[in-house]
Amino acid sequence: MELGAPPPAPGSRDTWPGTRPLVWAPRARTVDVVLPRPGDDERRPMRLVGAHEPGYWRADEELPPGTDYLFSVDGGAPVPDPCSPLLPSGLGGPTRVLDPAFAWTDHGWAGRALAQAVLLHVDVATFTPAGTLDAAAERLVAVAASGVAGVELSPVAAFDAVRGPASGVRLFAVHEPYGGPRALQRFVDAAHAAGLAVVLDLPHRWAVADDLGLHAFGPYAVGSRIGPRTGARPGPAGTDSPRLNLDGSGSRGPRDFLVADAERWLRDFHVDGLLLDVEALVDRSPVPFLGELAERVHALGERLGRPLTLLTDGPGRSDRLTSVVHGILAAPGDDDRAQDLRRLAQHVFGANDAQPWRPPSLRRARRATQRAASVLVGDLTRLPAAARAVPWSPSGCGPATSARSEDERACLLTFALLAGTPPVLDTEHVPVGQDDAASRRLVAWARTLIGLRPEVTAEVDAPVEVHSDGEVMLGRRGSAAVALATGHADAVVDVERLLATDRGPWQVAAAWDPDQARLDGGRLALAARSPVVLRAAGRA
Repeated sequence: MELGAPPPAPGSRDTWPGTRPLVWAPRARTVDVVLPRPGDDERRPMRLVGAHEPGYWRADEELPPGTDYLFSVDGGAPVPDPCSPLLPSGLGGPTRVLDPAFAWTDHGWAGRALAQAVLLHVDVATFTPAGTLDAAAERLVAVAASGVAGVELSPVAAFDAVRGPASGVRLFAVHEPYGGPRALQRFVDAAHAAGLAVVLDLPHRWAVADDLGLHAFGPYAVGSRIGPRTGARPGPAGTDSPRLNLDGSGSRGPRDFLVADAERWLRDFHVDGLLLDVEALVDRSPVPFLGELAERVHALGERLGRPLTLLTDGPGRSDRLTSVVHGILAAPGDDDRAQDLRRLAQHVFGANDAQPWRPPSLRRARRATQRAASVLVGDLTRLPAAARAVPWSPSGCGPATSARSEDERACLLTFALLAGTPPVLDTEHVPVGQDDAASRRLVAWARTLIGLRPEVTAEVDAPVEVHSDGEVMLGRRGSAAVALATGHADAVVDVERLLATDRGPWQVAAAWDPDQARLDGGRLALAARSPVVLRAAGRA
């Protein structure tokens, strides 16, 4: 198939991966299942599925759960199944057949709509001292108490612990040090019991890295490459990676590969949504892969009877709020205040004349079908630690937010939760599970803002105003406003003069420092760097 031609329609096949080995190897003359045996491995030939499934080879027999196997293409060295669900001996070791049975207890879980939901990013490796999924699951009740709708789980795909994920990830397998596939199922089951949705981050950027050896099977990758992440350290973690073949010759196989992986997490692991790196999924096909995936996910959701969501993000797309707010707080008396306020109106409050930027493939995917548009969610607002943990972020970018003051963290939380776009919070700003007074105060502030969010964001299409009076900034949308003394001194601002409204007098709805926030005669006294949320008494 030449570039630009639509890929053939996907076919129907056995559960993939399953107990009967199946592999896409369109250029192979022979493919064998290799069963490791002491002294001499056993080889069993596979057969081509047929013309309706071009390039697919299938074993004649099912393998019992727990069986180890590899594939040999044209008599070559044995290599793991590209769709390995379990790799107990590492990325290059044998694939193990996974028993699909699991004692789920979430039968009453109906899912959650995630288009405007507040999520908390959970990085398995750093969320708890143990760095495992089971340890993370023990904190889910505390996460739910913060008021968020769900967790965005950092990538759990298997990778080499020494060389890092940039050297290659096995999409279908769960990293064994995190607890493996059973631990992920237990985590999702516990999340649903706590009333939390689970969104899983898929590291497609590294899914066809050279060291994985997928070229032995077929054209999983194209000639162009995705460069190292901006700011990545030199060495294996900073190497570039081949680009997924989504629109070139033989792209049907890689598309099937990615769709099967996505459907597996949603179906067999009960996750509610997937986070996609749009930069890694760019294609020029007349049938955009994102649109095809959204269609398949929508159909799967109808069969499962619960909503499923694809969240889309990428470098530089979700961290605009962070840079704007930190810039204002870092230089409150700067001559560029007018420019900062314009950026605040556009990127933080979401001024209605600012159209969000979307990559061409995502725009075409949304246009492809109304059903796809209902599944795809973008334009996220991601807090710093959540941004650092996703696959496209620079390694160790910026100073840790924990080094900033509680007041600065409270400011960023305020704008993130009231901006109108779906926010992804982090555990540096919402330190759930921590028992010190500062952490409890931040979690309580997040819970307060999440409670205000539905009413505030209901007016997301209302006109936006941003004003400054000395070092006090006021941002208003409809009948809600945020006041912030950006300098290091307490301040007083005439709210009624700057934010004239016919909806009645302004009232304090929430304040980071409630003892200092006083509204008297239309004048608001507020503590330095302490955000205050205002509501008009006669709001619409």
